Amino acid sequence: MNSIFLLLNLLPILFLYQFGGALHVSLPLTSEFTLSLIQTPLGTFFAYLSLISFLLVTIAQKSKKLACNYYVLQFLLSMAMLAIVLAGDFITFFIGWEIMTWSSYFLISKSNSIDIKSLQKYILFSLASAFSLIAGIVIAYSFAHSFDFSVISNSFKDMPFNIKVALIVLFSLSFFTKAGVIGLHYWVVDTYSKAPNLFSSILSAVMSKMGIYGLFLVYGNIVGYQELKMMFGTILNGTDFGYVLAWIGVATSIIATFKAITQDEVKRLLAYSSIAQLGYIIAVIGFGTTYGVAGAMYHTLIHTIIKLLLFINVAAIVAQTGKNRFSQLGGLIYRTPVSFVMLLIGIIGLAGMPPLGGFASKFMMYNAAIDTKFALILIGMLFSGAASFLYCYKLVYGIYLGHPTSKNLETTKEVPISYLIPQIILALLLVLAGTFPGAFIKIINPILVEFSLSTIPYSGLGVMNSAVGSFNGFFIMSAFVVFFVLILLLITRIKSKAKNNLNRFDISYCGEVPTQDTSLHFGFGFGTDLYRIKFVNAILKRSSSSFYESLATQTKKTSELFSRMYYGNIHNTMIIILLFFSTLFFIGVN
Repeated sequence: MNSIFLLLNLLPILFLYQFGGALHVSLPLTSEFTLSLIQTPLGTFFAYLSLISFLLVTIAQKSKKLACNYYVLQFLLSMAMLAIVLAGDFITFFIGWEIMTWSSYFLISKSNSIDIKSLQKYILFSLASAFSLIAGIVIAYSFAHSFDFSVISNSFKDMPFNIKVALIVLFSLSFFTKAGVIGLHYWVVDTYSKAPNLFSSILSAVMSKMGIYGLFLVYGNIVGYQELKMMFGTILNGTDFGYVLAWIGVATSIIATFKAITQDEVKRLLAYSSIAQLGYIIAVIGFGTTYGVAGAMYHTLIHTIIKLLLFINVAAIVAQTGKNRFSQLGGLIYRTPVSFVMLLIGIIGLAGMPPLGGFASKFMMYNAAIDTKFALILIGMLFSGAASFLYCYKLVYGIYLGHPTSKNLETTKEVPISYLIPQIILALLLVLAGTFPGAFIKIINPILVEFSLSTIPYSGLGVMNSAVGSFNGFFIMSAFVVFFVLILLLITRIKSKAKNNLNRFDISYCGEVPTQDTSLHFGFGFGTDLYRIKFVNAILKRSSSSFYESLATQTKKTSELFSRMYYGNIHNTMIIILLFFSTLFFIGVN
């Protein structure tokens, strides 16, 4: 069954490659409504990103026994995302959006650890996103008299000013919710942590990118960056729209970073990490410059690779050990060395360190912030990036290094090859992205042309150009390999007099012998000291949960009030009917 759906995931990739960017299909429904698929540079980029991700996750699922309907739903989800990114009109886009929502909902519900509250969060926020999206579509159609993206784009300048603002706000809220912008992220962490382990990689790496794609589509294609700057310059007394959007992204990144540091559950840490990294992307999308958009596109690619790698790695460890918390893990470097190397490559990329692809994407984003002269935004991004080293360190130390928390971990074996194959492929992609960062310029330049922006000068596969500087990825990688080999040779020549301790639990401290219940693991309580910093304490102690729980309580009370009015007695019902028709009559007379 897995092999069949592996082939089905491969066919759309071959299908897109066969058309080579020339796909244009229209299916008339009525004289006014048409479903259309158009292969644009932006849509093609996201299409390949999602399809290859599904292919790699399907390979990882080879070792798991999954029901046929699980694969059917997953394939339906991948086709829905394909419809979203290739849609040429809002009807096709919305159909894909709804199929994506419901197929993912049923896939999440198949998890053994999922609870009704988490499912309710997911579907309610998904419905809120859909309602905001459909409201924007209806308003756009009422003025453009078409659902076609190009027609709406052409008529946007002639729309009333308040309608323009309403459209941008509604579309932004919809896509912010899907991307998990802070404040609208209430559903993200529980969903990512409690979904089926391998499906969490799809949620983080691929589904979140549909929100990013939507922002690119609206800001870059339908509205246009120049129009955005003129509109919001008027509203915000000359303040650039990109500056406001950048602060939303930076706030998302900083808050989610500190939330990630204090998490004990591995997938919750990765969920907050995903929110933080998407905050970077949203910040630079708003710049509206060549290098800002290029940096957002590059980090979209790198984030997808890294999150697939890390979530698959964690899913494999959870499958092998049955543990999903840092305080339950540790010391697995000796038992699963290949998995350790894969995760190490992933967090180096996540931290934005050379010589991997994460360095190239953050280099371009930081330089774009310098070019736009958003000094405070740059400081916020650098602060968040520096703080992210803490959760990166916790991730690698908590699982693989340090002291094992249970003797059962000493019998853990390396994860199955089906888990390792996609991780190795993704790790190689990170290495290639760091070695040949210039290769991405050939992909991004057509997208920049689509957004009516200038292109980036191409100086070769190994050279990454930015607004204020450039670097040679091939040279950095070569230097890194040389130094790594020299250090490795030096270490192997040093003879250690240390003795191997066959029983890693045979230790003592302060004249006491720890019991089995004594927590010796670094992951236990890591990050609690951050509460002593007032700024961080203010972030960690505040949560959006209280707001949404209060909103739920008030909604319930309101619904109970209306319920009593409608079903209490016939007298109240007749009064409501009378008031309703009286209102209609009054409006009609006026």
